[in-house]
Amino acid sequence: MADMERLMERLYEKLHRRPAGIDRMDRLWEAAVLLPIVKTEEGPAVLFEVRAKTLKRQPGEICFPGGKYECDDRSFEFTAIRETCEELGLLEEDIEICGELDSLVTHMGPIIHPFVGLLHHPEKITFNPDEVEEVFTVPLEWLLNNEPMVCGMELADRPLEDFPLELVPGRDKDWRYRKTYNVYFYQYNGYVIWGLTARMLYAFLKRCKPVLNEFA
Repeated sequence: MADMERLMERLYEKLHRRPAGIDRMDRLWEAAVLLPIVKTEEGPAVLFEVRAKTLKRQPGEICFPGGKYECDDRSFEFTAIRETCEELGLLEEDIEICGELDSLVTHMGPIIHPFVGLLHHPEKITFNPDEVEEVFTVPLEWLLNNEPMVCGMELADRPLEDFPLELVPGRDKDWRYRKTYNVYFYQYNGYVIWGLTARMLYAFLKRCKPVLNEFA
């Protein structure tokens, strides 16, 4: 009994002081993005980037400014600001962070930490052509009055050649359906906003709609 009590004491010391995190054994990585609000002639609007067509990852797709969290970044908020400055040619003082939305854990990685912020001087934007093809804005009023198209996507898994099927009764090599999730699409003036960007936008609009309706 004494050994068990000591074991529990040692486990308590090991685990109690450590805040729970996220299991990264599947090589999940973290990123931060900024959902930028700007003042336009049409009222408050959300600013989007079109990724440069020369990029290897998701060329030509629409996104928010942001990128991978680096080990020397002070915080995820700092990552969002740093990446926005690099991509749009702004200074840190040009960005006012309003707050953070819920983190998004994706099935393919990364873990995304979205922030909402105001760009004080959008006329100063000189985007980096190596990363950004163009920028455009969508009025908040339009976003609040136009529901996205919602489609379904299925996730499935299939064992690789080294998977020991003989150890898992009833398992075969075929694809196995796991779950479904929603994919959102906003179509505005020829632009198609979809995927994770649309999902974060939808979450922002849903969470902040009572406030946004006062100003849009």
